[in-house]
Amino acid sequence: MTAANDPVVTRRLAAIVIADVVGYTRLMERDDTGTFARLRSIRDEVVDPAIVSHDGRIVKTAGDGLLAEFPSALAALRASVQIQREMAKRNEGVAAEERIDYRIGINLGDIMVDGSDIVSDGVNVASRLEALAEAGGICVSGSVREQVHGQLAVSFVDIGERQVKNIQRPIRVFAVTLAATDSTRASRRRPWYARWASSGATTSGRQVRRGLVVLAIAVVAAGVAAIWWQSRATSVPDPPAMSVGILPLAASNESRDTSSQREAMTRDLISQLVRADIAIRVVPVAESQLRAANTRRSSALVQEFDVRYVLEGEVQPGQSTTETRLRLVNGASGEQVWSETISLNDSASPADRIRLLRTAMEHLRNRLFEVEMRRATAAGERGRAPMDYVLRAQALDQTDKSLDRLRRQEALYEEALRRDADLVPALLGLTEVFDGQLDLDVNVDRARLVRRWDEVTSRAVNLNRTAPETWKARSGALMLMGRWDAALEASAKAIQLDPGARWLVTSRAWDMSMVGRPGEALSLVEHAMAMDPPGSWFESRVACEAHLLLGQYDDALAACEKATGRGGDEFDIAYFLAAAYAHTGNSIRAREEAAKILKGAPGFTIATLRAKQYSTHPDYMRLAEEHWYSGLRKAEIPEQ
Repeated sequence: MTAANDPVVTRRLAAIVIADVVGYTRLMERDDTGTFARLRSIRDEVVDPAIVSHDGRIVKTAGDGLLAEFPSALAALRASVQIQREMAKRNEGVAAEERIDYRIGINLGDIMVDGSDIVSDGVNVASRLEALAEAGGICVSGSVREQVHGQLAVSFVDIGERQVKNIQRPIRVFAVTLAATDSTRASRRRPWYARWASSGATTSGRQVRRGLVVLAIAVVAAGVAAIWWQSRATSVPDPPAMSVGILPLAASNESRDTSSQREAMTRDLISQLVRADIAIRVVPVAESQLRAANTRRSSALVQEFDVRYVLEGEVQPGQSTTETRLRLVNGASGEQVWSETISLNDSASPADRIRLLRTAMEHLRNRLFEVEMRRATAAGERGRAPMDYVLRAQALDQTDKSLDRLRRQEALYEEALRRDADLVPALLGLTEVFDGQLDLDVNVDRARLVRRWDEVTSRAVNLNRTAPETWKARSGALMLMGRWDAALEASAKAIQLDPGARWLVTSRAWDMSMVGRPGEALSLVEHAMAMDPPGSWFESRVACEAHLLLGQYDDALAACEKATGRGGDEFDIAYFLAAAYAHTGNSIRAREEAAKILKGAPGFTIATLRAKQYSTHPDYMRLAEEHWYSGLRKAEIPEQ
């Protein structure tokens, strides 16, 4: 076993991005204070948001560059393209000697993770690729090009194999050509690998005439080709599902105080929406980008930033209260799909502001899923993006509670993964399906299910180690495998990544019940409910089970009844209500709840419940036998 203070080194596949500022020393010599301030602004408004919104992690930074890792080559390239396009906009009209440009190199390879650092030959290759890129450009390895070719609106120019310092084998290098989106970009200087020497050439009259004839033929051919292409043209691809562009908040009366206040609120909005759900693709829009776009119209911004929705709002200070009014707008239709006003007293602490913003973003998250599930369901087979399959699977929860629903969901999630093997929301969706199958399917092959659960959650964590959702899912799989200490470590890691997430605290409370510590579970539930009163269905459900395991039957009934009708799965609550009613002598209600169990899972018996092995921890098994299974017997659930 590794000692607690020994470094733990692990290996995994990752996409590595190295970015470096061109001419950093020269810029600092000219104006060190101003350059530092500009770089800080660029990091806050462009670089860091692009990395975070594509599930990346900044490993380390230097004054003139950074090293980041991503779960996939596609995510790494998307973030890098976003950075370079946004930097190009910021540099428009800026004198050449004042420009801040990045060079970016991307490689896909095996890395060694040592604490928070990463090292490997793959990192060295990314560094060499960065050095080969031109100012404002991106160079990628052959492995990156193979992974993302055809999935992004960019092209790759093969600039051949290069022998670089400290790397024995030659590297196949591809330069990324960013797709021009307007006439300004199209007219920019061509990159070094695409220039043609033309100065000093002389041409005879005959050559000129020949050239004109060729040109005329080319023009005619181009016209014919254009007509043919228009006849076959397809519609512009839809923006990604669950994608939200966040505009800088406006202010009704701009001053130095309101400016800093709205900037802080905008930053906090971005971070809280990123935390609201891993499935949401958050695209921050900087002030400079808005000025370059010269519009706040949602339809124009949707095209510019490739998002489906736009979050906008304004800060309105009052005498003692500041109101922040938020709106989520469908970019294509202009329809407002969600709104909320946050009122904050001037005496409120930063923690109060974060709590209110977090709650608002959770409300936005719920509404966004509702709208997107409806859209994906209506699209049917026309919606073939991987995330559309995930949304259709989740929509089934709204209309169907049957075992067949779980089979259909599993098929949809697997299809999403067939189209994008790195789609973490699909992997997490499968864990929800497995959980439901463990509950409802009396004939479930537990060993096969747990093996697949283990595979799915391991992959999710490896793809995104900074998302608390992946660690929580991993905790559930470890619990089912009887690896209780590792399960508790995983749930602690999830909370460490997002200490303000109430649902993570409640999930850890359930873990405590599974290791035979329901008293600690109740303390955690109380803490979770205090984080955002009065709590949710989830807190009530976990409290219900913990009270039951402790033999506190009246308290169990109160918690379960509180959960009933508030969402979640009523079958899950009936499990506990039947036992608690039976222990308190209310046989009529106990049999009613037992009927719900048997309807949801025909053929259900106490033996099948025990075989599900939600936990095989000896302390849990003793409490479950004493208080849960015995109550179900009294409620007339069959033994075999």
